[in-house]
Amino acid sequence: MSYDLLLERLLLQHAKVESSGSAAKAATREEMREILAAAMRAGQIMLENGANTARAEETVHYVALALGADSCDVYVTPTGIIATIYAGTEHRTRIQRIVRSNVDLSKVAAVGVVSRRASRRELDRAGVQAALEQAAGQPREYTPLITTLAVGLACACSAILFGGGVWEAAIAFVSAALAYYVRGRLMSLQLSRPLLTFFVATIAASLALALVALLRPPHPAQALTAAVLFLVPGVPMISSVVDLFRGDTVSGTARAVSALLMLIGIAGGLWATLLVSGAKLDLTPGVSSNIPLAMAMAFCSAGGFGVMFDVPRRALAVAALVGALVYGLYRVFQMWGVPIGAAAFLAGMSISLLSELLSRRMLLPTPAFTIPGFLPLVPGSAAFRTLLNFVAEDYAAGSANLVRTAIIVIALAAGIGTVSALARLGQRQP
Repeated sequence: MSYDLLLERLLLQHAKVESSGSAAKAATREEMREILAAAMRAGQIMLENGANTARAEETVHYVALALGADSCDVYVTPTGIIATIYAGTEHRTRIQRIVRSNVDLSKVAAVGVVSRRASRRELDRAGVQAALEQAAGQPREYTPLITTLAVGLACACSAILFGGGVWEAAIAFVSAALAYYVRGRLMSLQLSRPLLTFFVATIAASLALALVALLRPPHPAQALTAAVLFLVPGVPMISSVVDLFRGDTVSGTARAVSALLMLIGIAGGLWATLLVSGAKLDLTPGVSSNIPLAMAMAFCSAGGFGVMFDVPRRALAVAALVGALVYGLYRVFQMWGVPIGAAAFLAGMSISLLSELLSRRMLLPTPAFTIPGFLPLVPGSAAFRTLLNFVAEDYAAGSANLVRTAIIVIALAAGIGTVSALARLGQRQP
């Protein structure tokens, strides 16, 4: 064989090797694109439906590794995800904006199921993508009618927790249910969340005041307070605490500011209604003295809010039970003379501890238990007294009530955040 022919064959063979190597690289890059797209989609669904940034980061990381990435760097904020995956010497990066936000804990749970199936190699890349789209498009666990009635029931039971009676509960039920229905219609207008909260709080307060004038219950303030309780931003409040306690100050601060703006919207709606109506309401503090009855009301209240947040059916009764037990503990701590801040901190720790244990037992996200259990403990009466004091220009009393309310809320949040941070030390969960 001549030298020229041998050289020609060697060059041809080298060209074939280079061609096959390039094809392999192209295939690898395409696989990485699919892996990253699936992981980012999982994180997007989580954030859009109420998961905190820590949970979203864990999900993106877990899905990427389960589908074949060697490693994954991910950074999540409430409004976006940035992720880079690595495989050998190749890497790909993607940015995903989060433009809408809702609360649907059933979808969060569904994404967790997909993540676990992917980690067990039960789904390939195409299967994960299909399962994620199915999770994103699944209907809510509860119909709009059931959800509306559940919101009314939750607020009615809260009125009794605040020290009201049957009439106060009836007023809160009607006002909250109608206001929640109107809120659903107004959401199609794409209003900012604080502005929407202000309008709905005004509607709920106006309905409650009209019914108070008609029925004249003995504790109208309790009815008015409970009527707007469904607007309390429980999800961003809990998420901000979890993010802050794990050291993510950017996401935690963003969530906290969002929650604060919504609380200002509630206060603004109540304030505007009271100023326009000129109503003079009783400022006497109220709380149900019958602890077994109060625990039953806390059970119904937590269950109703669980329906509003679309907690999976199999976990709804358990989430309601968490709310009842922790509320009972909170009241017992107070009976034993524990300072209000310490009692709230211990109650927050109890909620978070029970939620972490149940989350692992039932393979569900911790917010499915934390958020419904948190809302019955919200110091609605103290917050409303603060507002009424400021409306009456009694700034000394208003400031005192404001400090008391802040201490309770911060202590609750600190208790939840402490356990949540300890539970996630050195581990990633699907």
